[in-house]
Formats: sequence, structure tokens, C-alpha cells
Amino acid sequence: MMNDELTAESLARDLNTRILARRIVYYERIGSTNDVARQLADAGEPEGTLVIADEQSAGRGRLGRVWRAPARSSLLMSLVLRPALPPFAAPRVTMAIALGAVEAIRAMTGLPAQIKWPNDLQIRGKKFAGILAESGIVGEQLEYVIVGIGIN
Repeated sequence: MMNDELTAESLARDLNTRILARRIVYYERIGSTNDVARQLADAGEPEGTLVIADEQSAGRGRLGRVWRAPARSSLLMSLVLRPALPPFAAPRVTMAIALGAVEAIRAMTGLPAQIKWPNDLQIRGKKFAGILAESGIVGEQLEYVIVGIGIN
């Protein structure tokens, strides 16, 4: 029988990365993965920290839209990034994540994933994922970008 349970341990074991997701913080239920990732970034958590959850009750999308995900219905994650970019270039991070996500989905599933700019992912015109990036800026310095992804 195949075990479809997603855990921090199974992710860490199966990933082959040097920076991304070297530290994984898992929650069974959370308000918002982006909120927790932002708190961790503000506390100095290193680049690549990944926050994942099975259920999200207070997620949000662009323009303040509410986004909820019942238990085990979606892949819910937020990544702490610390790019060496000026604040005005922060939207490039969303673009790079969107491109990487559709390439991975195409490679893993063979489905024709596409980007609906700036932050939606679609298959055959139907949204299946959203990306929400939030920046931490101090003065003229981009301290971090939190990139949240919810995949239905």
C-alpha cells in the first residue's frame, strides 16, 4: 500500500538541495503559512526555510482575497527567500517561482500547466494554484521575500 502522507521528514529525505527546504517547519493546521514564514524571517530564519501545512484556515490571495484549504486537500507551503535584489525587483521572485512550478508540474505529470500572470497557475484555462509573494523591506534593503504557494 502506498503511503501518501506528506511529512517534513519525508520531504527532507527526498530533496536534493543545498539551500531550499533544508529546514522544514510542519503544521497540521495553520492560519497562514505566509504569516508563519514571515515571523520566522523576521526572527532571522535562514534562506530556504519551508513552512508546510495540511490545512490552512486564514490563507489569502492577491488583493486581500480569502483562501482556505481543508485538511489534505492541497499542497500548502511558504518559502523564505533572501535574494540579493533591490526592492523594486522583488516581483522577479514571483516570476521565477511561477516558471519553476509550471516546469515541474509539466515534467512530473505531463499536464499542460501555464502561468496566468502575475500569480495564477492553470491547466486548460482552469486555475489549480496560486502564488502570493510578500516582501520584507527595511529602508532601501530587501530583507526577504516570502513566497506562498497553494496547489489544489
